[in-house]
Amino acid sequence: MSQINEAHIRTLLSQVPYPGFDGDVVSFGIINDIKILENRITVNLKFNTDNPDTRAAVKQSIQEALKAALPDKRIMVMEGIPTMAAPGLAAKPNDPWAGRSAIPGIRSIVAVASGKGGVGKSTVSTNLAIALAEEGLKVGLMDSDIYGPSVHIMMGIDEKPMVSPEQKLIPIEKFNIRMMSMGFILDKDTPVIWRGPMVIKAVDQFLKDVAWGELDVLIIDLPPGTGDAQLSLVQKTPITGAVVVTTPQEVSLVDARRGYQMFKKLNIHTFGIVENMS
Repeated sequence: MSQINEAHIRTLLSQVPYPGFDGDVVSFGIINDIKILENRITVNLKFNTDNPDTRAAVKQSIQEALKAALPDKRIMVMEGIPTMAAPGLAAKPNDPWAGRSAIPGIRSIVAVASGKGGVGKSTVSTNLAIALAEEGLKVGLMDSDIYGPSVHIMMGIDEKPMVSPEQKLIPIEKFNIRMMSMGFILDKDTPVIWRGPMVIKAVDQFLKDVAWGELDVLIIDLPPGTGDAQLSLVQKTPITGAVVVTTPQEVSLVDARRGYQMFKKLNIHTFGIVENMS
């Protein structure tokens, strides 16, 4: 077989039908980006629907079609940010993306959440970030747990971020992951004694006042629970999808269901639930 390129992949994808229509996934304009790295092919999709069944069916069809045509390649199908209204246009009624502004340079944002603390949410976040970075993606990891940051400990980082000439924090980079955490800023054993509005502002600054650069995906390690900080972040940010972390105990599962319902009410797709410590 001749060398595989993007045109070849698009030709293969033009044979994949879009569910419920006569057209194919290419003609529907949802193929946002194709990356070919040695033995791995990554297809990034940008849906114009928030129907989770349609999105899941499209991703599965693309995965199966490419795997059948290229069995020796590793296939990754990722979801990008759904198409938002152009500036100046009024949002449609019940538009799930109304009020959420995209972050320049960041293609996808994945929120890792839990209904309660101590279930391994930060462990899942860091492992997910490392796994995606090892696949060749440009990955960022944002620790938005202001009261109890832990990413700096898990990543073995003991340094403070620099400030760019544009007065933005420069993320600390390790394992090819760009990271930001309150743990980088605070002195050791210094507590954060802030009220809700200050926490919300800090989380917002981590998103907008950090020089993240170009990222394929930003993993956001959310604070535990479904309080103001979590709600404010997911309402203002175009979250691509969420992962909910729990443990097998019923006391944890009850809270995990609440977290899942929060994303459902906000029209944010949940990629899956991780049952940690099973």
